[in-house]
Amino acid sequence: MSISGERRGVVARLCASIAKRPRFWFFGAAVVVAALGAGLGGVRKDPSVDAFVPDDHPAAAARDRAEEVFGLEDPLIIGLAVEEGGSAFTPAVLDALRRIETEIAALPNIDASGLMSVATESAMSAADAGDLSVDPILPPGPVTPKTAALAWERLRSMPMFVGLLASETGDTVTLIAPVHDPNRAEETYAAVRRIADNAAPAGVDAHVAGVAAMNGRLAVMVTTDTRIFVPAAAVVALLFLYVALRRGPALLGPVAVIAGSTAAALGIMGWLGAKYYLITTALPVIIMAIAIADALHISTLYLKERSDDPNLDVEGALQAALQHTALPVTLTSLTTVAGFAGLALGSPMRPISEFGWFATVGVAAAWALSLTALPAVIVMTRLEPRGGSKRAEGGIVDLAIARLTQVAFQRPKTAAALLVALVAVLAVFATQASFDYERKRYFVEDDPVRISDALLNERLNGLNFLDVVVTAPDGADLMTPEAIMAIRRLTEELRAEPLVSKTTGIDDYMALMHEILTNAPQGALPTTARAPAQYMLLYEASGDPGDFDRVVDYDYRNALVRTQLVTDRFRLARPVVDAYERAAEAFVADSGFTAQVSGRVAVNDGWMSLLAGSHFATLALALALVFVAAAASFRSLSAAALATVPVLTGVLFTYAVMGAFGVDIAPATSMTAAIATGLGVDFGVHLISHIRKSQAAGFELGAALSGRYAVIGRACLYSASALAVALCVICLSSAPPLRWFGALVAAAAIGSLAGALFILPAFYGLFSNRLSAVPKTAMEIS
Repeated sequence: MSISGERRGVVARLCASIAKRPRFWFFGAAVVVAALGAGLGGVRKDPSVDAFVPDDHPAAAARDRAEEVFGLEDPLIIGLAVEEGGSAFTPAVLDALRRIETEIAALPNIDASGLMSVATESAMSAADAGDLSVDPILPPGPVTPKTAALAWERLRSMPMFVGLLASETGDTVTLIAPVHDPNRAEETYAAVRRIADNAAPAGVDAHVAGVAAMNGRLAVMVTTDTRIFVPAAAVVALLFLYVALRRGPALLGPVAVIAGSTAAALGIMGWLGAKYYLITTALPVIIMAIAIADALHISTLYLKERSDDPNLDVEGALQAALQHTALPVTLTSLTTVAGFAGLALGSPMRPISEFGWFATVGVAAAWALSLTALPAVIVMTRLEPRGGSKRAEGGIVDLAIARLTQVAFQRPKTAAALLVALVAVLAVFATQASFDYERKRYFVEDDPVRISDALLNERLNGLNFLDVVVTAPDGADLMTPEAIMAIRRLTEELRAEPLVSKTTGIDDYMALMHEILTNAPQGALPTTARAPAQYMLLYEASGDPGDFDRVVDYDYRNALVRTQLVTDRFRLARPVVDAYERAAEAFVADSGFTAQVSGRVAVNDGWMSLLAGSHFATLALALALVFVAAAASFRSLSAAALATVPVLTGVLFTYAVMGAFGVDIAPATSMTAAIATGLGVDFGVHLISHIRKSQAAGFELGAALSGRYAVIGRACLYSASALAVALCVICLSSAPPLRWFGALVAAAAIGSLAGALFILPAFYGLFSNRLSAVPKTAMEIS
């Protein structure tokens, strides 16, 4: 028996079984979906950007070491700001700062021992007989105008705190609040926001920023958007289904496929303990679109069969429709799985990789439900076509597709010229797309956390931390003049880099103590062998030894050089991080100590560099797997090459939109081109499969591009439109990355559709001699 005959036998047996026991097939599928969907409750949110950093990445290792040694963690930063030119060092403002500190210290996710402000830190000054005096910056007791003025004076005597705990002009004071888990800070951020707003005096603006605040705000956005925009996208997609199928009962089967495939994919996420990242918000919509495409092709062909032959019963029409669509639906599922598998295998970032894997689960579920639950619903509802003429079933849409196809096929050189011109224009825009990331771009301009971040960064000259952790070799410590001088040389080299607004290290504290105790010139360092250790002992006798925990550890083997940058934008900070790496290497060679670059800016640079380095390789892998799957399915390299034409147009559209509108290639948007490979191949596979089947049946190429070809093109048009409009609903999200994700995948869908409906017929026209003969054993449709 031929391959086609075997397949027709399988489809006939499947149709007969479903026609005989539709409830068994439907409720059997429902039970499986319910069991998988029960895992939804186990899905956990993770809105942090650190989720994109592999655990074994050097930047992550350096971050973890700094956290372990110095207790550094991405904090909340609370700021109390008065109008420019005013002073925040007033009794009202400093009292409010104390109240905020007391109240947030009681919050469960706040590390109360690490709170840092002018109300917690100390200042050094000279005491009698050359001794060292250590006093609180803000004296204890009620805040009076005198103690507020004294706090301002003491703060200015500690340069390492200026630009961190207060602005240089004194119009802003801050409270730095470490959190135990900055990736689970949504409730903490909301509570701190309420406390700060309630405590701020009249005329004083309270601001809450920092990475932990942004993570908390993102978590709220993910939850809100998932609850609102995913259902809204589903409703819009169903409206397109209704327009395509033109009857309410026809929606029941597709709804079952859409809901079932989405529940299965997200449910398996829960069962496997996977996390729900910011980009995961778009996963249900992608699965929805794939499910719509499968269900729409089967339903459209079924209704077409019933409309063409009124004497054909439900079972006969269903069998005819499945004979024509079962294979292309299977092939498109395989090629789509190949595209998403390329995304999953090629990306070193867990959120992107998991997106690819769970999208493949959704594709597989949509395929299985389209061939079982959907036919069962059709049989149970005895679905009838809409009354009226045959032409009304496709109407003007079929006529338009048929006309476009014939124009492209009959005038291929004109179509090719237009294609070359279009590709040239799109390529110009596509080359403008670039890799970039900036934390604030995850929020709209009027979002409170973005406003707070902008104001505090402006007034404090940057709160973007880039650090170097210095470690002495075994058996040595850093309390020697040589070590302190080496750290000084390092800090001076770092301070000279662009974007750096401030550096702070143990050398700054040593220089200040040396000046106070010996009347040495400002900035001079001790040269006597035991002086650094003696200075530390003197400080411990007068103040809290824990005051140095953020710059040097208890054994004096590890020290932190902390720098503040005016921006965390990847494109601008990348050269600075490179310079820090070179400075750290030179420091190691010069001093014999070790040094690691760390800090939030370094971590962001690490995962963005990883993304930039793997992005095009991931896309190439996705394209290669799609091509291999298409070649294996069609058993033809030329057919596989044709099937990738819509894919390439979709990818080109994606990058062109990025370049034209200045959209960064960042984590959320970086996936769109690879996703386009999985989605865009569907249209080409359906149309090419029909052409090859028609040719194998003896039709000329021109005839194969007419008749039922327009019906299949209509299904492609409506499925692409449903995807594009549903994704445009996501463009209403409060998170700009999701907006751009939706817009870019929508652009990819439209680009792939254009490639399938216009460019494919033109290619057939240009190479009609080579593409006319199809082996009788080919895996054709019907």
